[in-house]
Amino acid sequence: MLMRYLKGYSLLLMASLAACSKSSNTTTLVGNWIKRSEFEGVARSSAASFVVNDKAYVGTGYDGLNRLQDIWMYDVDLNQWTQKAPFTGTARSNAVGMAMAGKGYIGTGYDGLNKLNDFYQYDPAANTWTRKADFSGSARYGAVAFALNDKGYIATGYDGNWLKDNWQYDPATNAWTQAQSLNSGKRQDASAFVINNKAYVVMGTANSTPVTDFYSFDGTNWTTLNSIANVSDDSFDDAYNFAGSGAASFVINGKGYITTGTRGSYTAATWEYDPATDRWVQKTDFEGAARTYATGFTVKNRGFVVLGQSSSLQLDDMREFDPNAAYNKND
Repeated sequence: MLMRYLKGYSLLLMASLAACSKSSNTTTLVGNWIKRSEFEGVARSSAASFVVNDKAYVGTGYDGLNRLQDIWMYDVDLNQWTQKAPFTGTARSNAVGMAMAGKGYIGTGYDGLNKLNDFYQYDPAANTWTRKADFSGSARYGAVAFALNDKGYIATGYDGNWLKDNWQYDPATNAWTQAQSLNSGKRQDASAFVINNKAYVVMGTANSTPVTDFYSFDGTNWTTLNSIANVSDDSFDDAYNFAGSGAASFVINGKGYITTGTRGSYTAATWEYDPATDRWVQKTDFEGAARTYATGFTVKNRGFVVLGQSSSLQLDDMREFDPNAAYNKND
């Protein structure tokens, strides 16, 4: 009887220890991805986007066979896509998009044969495209773009070499001026987002290697931030493992988000950046297929990710991220 009791107690103790061990090693990530209306054009990757008057515009890109020129507007209130006037430059992928003073812009990119440096303005009121002064840097693709104080910037990319230069566009004068280059860290296929009138540039690759340096830019100077690798003696970066390229980015409530991309393989991992602390926290994985070259945008303080590539498959699904909600597999 005693042996039977001890045997039963031992099994119960082992089960309890196993349960405790599993619980202590399991981290529940926060955030929920919600399906939204699928992109209405053909499935694609490497598209450009910009946001004007609380409407998102997404277009160009690569469908697996051809570079594209079509442009689509997304209305977040209606959850609806509407086709707009096609981009009038050469069909392309890996271009950049940005918005300034109520107009949208698309430039640079790759047409399948050539790296490009042309630059175009979209007027949403007239639904027309106008060619503007060519980008003054070298023709390239895989750059980043952002706007600060109604000036546009195109930085980094690949022109046959990896780049770290930075150029400012003034829409009032239709002129380009070279701005301060990144402190170091040449790269292509990086991600950028803007918070409180500062631009943040992170990730990307150079020499086929993911880069881990991270910078902010205030329109004049670049500031080096904490690396996105585990390089310090402190514990805050012990879990940092997300260096890669081709990630989508967006901003919600003053925090930046990067998701999907290539990090050795296609990924669905999502990370949140808090500029107040210069720290990253992992969030719930993107709930669609792991992918690269998706497109992210922010409208009305809401973050969206659409399109992308998974192996040879081009994608057209879209999801919105709620960073504070519990994961719900049914939405």
